Amino acid sequence: MIQMRDISKCYQLGGEKVHALNKVSFDIGNGEYVAIIGPSGSGKSTLMNIIGCLDVQDSGTYRLAGTDTSKYSGRQLARLRSTHIGFIFQGFNLLGRLSALENVELPLVYQGIGRKQRRQRAEEALGSVGLADRMKHRPAQLSGGQQQRVAIARALVAKPKLILADEPTGNLDTGTGSEIMDLFGQLHTQGNTIVLITHDPGIAARAQRALRIVDGKIQQEEDQEG
Repeated sequence: MIQMRDISKCYQLGGEKVHALNKVSFDIGNGEYVAIIGPSGSGKSTLMNIIGCLDVQDSGTYRLAGTDTSKYSGRQLARLRSTHIGFIFQGFNLLGRLSALENVELPLVYQGIGRKQRRQRAEEALGSVGLADRMKHRPAQLSGGQQQRVAIARALVAKPKLILADEPTGNLDTGTGSEIMDLFGQLHTQGNTIVLITHDPGIAARAQRALRIVDGKIQQEEDQEG
């Protein structure tokens, strides 16, 4: 699913050149559940942006589902994002004026899918995360955990090849965060490929495998099954 080879990314901060990523290489297979863990400033956010086709590397090769993303224009990357990747963010990123159902429908609107089909798929996605009875509620009428479930349903509705989650429990209390992580486990058993970005070892431990990033380099790989 993901193949990264010698990925590097630099930023200019004042007069200093900062290596956010320094020749990062790893593979993530179809159906895997992998956590990328690292402290603030480690490079994990930059790595997430490249995995999500929100940014491009300065050098190296990134293949997503067999596609060499370095050869794509900005418009082509946007299309790749919309068809291949479901995003889940710490801040939920829901539109307050829309209902849960309408928020979940949005990715399908952008893909040009007809109203009847997108409504059916959005209802199915919300039902799959336990929110069949909250479809007409707006975000302000939902708890933090429910809002994150809406965000997960929105990520699932377009049937992406990859689910990319950035600190998905960061704004939740411990109990609610644990429920959300249980849901990620269920999504994995259903065959979804999940990459989870976190600074929390407890959250990373819920994944199948962990990649630890420090100072822009992958320091170690940890197989956590068993």
